[in-house]
Amino acid sequence: MTLPAAGAGPPPGSPTPAVPRTLRAGDLLVAAGGLLVFGFSFAPFVEYGEQAALLFGLLDISLSFNAWSPQTFMVPLTTFVVLAGLLAITAAAVRFGLRRDPELLGFRLRQLEVGLALFAFLVLLGMVASEKHAVLGARRLASADRSFQAEDVAASTGWGAALMLIGATILVAGTLLNHFRVGPAFQLAGRAAASGQDPLPGDPPPPWQPQPAAPGDHPGPPPPSYWQRPAGPPPPGPPPTGPPPTGPG
Repeated sequence: MTLPAAGAGPPPGSPTPAVPRTLRAGDLLVAAGGLLVFGFSFAPFVEYGEQAALLFGLLDISLSFNAWSPQTFMVPLTTFVVLAGLLAITAAAVRFGLRRDPELLGFRLRQLEVGLALFAFLVLLGMVASEKHAVLGARRLASADRSFQAEDVAASTGWGAALMLIGATILVAGTLLNHFRVGPAFQLAGRAAASGQDPLPGDPPPPWQPQPAAPGDHPGPPPPSYWQRPAGPPPPGPPPTGPPPTGPG
């Protein structure tokens, strides 16, 4: 019986074992956070406050604006935020489909996901924390003219912006879990892989691939010592001395 060599693929004619896909908890968080950023971008992002609502109450217009409204200062910055969330989801899906972390412009996809998530989080955090006025320099005008109140033209953060910020926070958490490869992982059945295909770093190798040797271990059995070497034929003895034996008679 001939055994296959170490590191060789499966025997010819045998079914190729399927390499499982690895779905990490960070991937689920990336998908959830990115979808929250995209979905709630259609909700009220900014809206006029109570004083402005009283002034404009007689007008039949909407007093709230979403992240896609071109009538505010937010576009196209909010558009970049939404695109960053969608690109992070796309990068995670590509890694899951390819079972590896390819490079793009010298960066791993996991690294690009972290950059996209941090961009979306920091921009949304700045927008939510900033003061919003319909008139630029409203506080300066109010200090110059007592009859003008900055609160009359002040806008407040909408509930859509707050939920987008929560989604961006979840997105950052998911990308960091993926980058440092921490958190639970789930093995899913995948298609049959070629015998020469390399698995994703951190995933179990295929059944036909030998396990890597630990540092300090020998790749094979140690060479035999002097006393363990097989004995060869005995060396020839010295030639006989003395007269040769004589035969009878």
